[in-house]
Amino acid sequence: MATDKPVKDFASALGEAVGKLIEDGIRSIVKSLVEEYHMEIYSGKLFDKIGIDFEIDLPIFKEGKPVALIDIKYLRYKKHARDKGSWIVVAHNRLKATFPTIKKSLVILLGTGWTDKAKKLISTSCTDIISVDPPLLDRILSEYNVRFSWDERDEETPKLSWQNFCKLTKEELDEIKERIIEESGIKEKIRNWFKKYILETDPEEKLKLDYTC
Repeated sequence: MATDKPVKDFASALGEAVGKLIEDGIRSIVKSLVEEYHMEIYSGKLFDKIGIDFEIDLPIFKEGKPVALIDIKYLRYKKHARDKGSWIVVAHNRLKATFPTIKKSLVILLGTGWTDKAKKLISTSCTDIISVDPPLLDRILSEYNVRFSWDERDEETPKLSWQNFCKLTKEELDEIKERIIEESGIKEKIRNWFKKYILETDPEEKLKLDYTC
């Protein structure tokens, strides 16, 4: 993977690149799943009742109407966890209030920045969570000379890791993506969530929540 684009923040660049890699794998899983049940992934922004727009990574539509929201969020530093978690809650709940056809929403969390409090904020606000264990990413990437965990004051490790990541071939990147998807169990978790909440036939199911929305 070669790049000529100048990089100012190596940690951010690496996190974004790895996040995009995993997102591509998840997108393929969701695409295959929704096509199986004659649905589609909507391409474009969604607007709430008063016209505020939100970009959701994977809005799932059926017969022209949204039925599920899936986001993939990467976070490196814990200091941003509450703000990022709050954004997810606001975006998903405003859209669910606008589109009653949305049965459920899901966020897949990547990175070391997601705190237990941020996860609790999201999960108790009617959005489900699938987390990818940070040590898993570090273990797999380290086999390709890419470190994915370091002290926040460490500037050399992210720089070296980014440089090594940029040297990876397409074949190696595909291999990393497949290993993360397989070893994290994401495919099975998404499929189980989809079948339980999106394919359910009981119209009252979506009202059976542990917390008030």
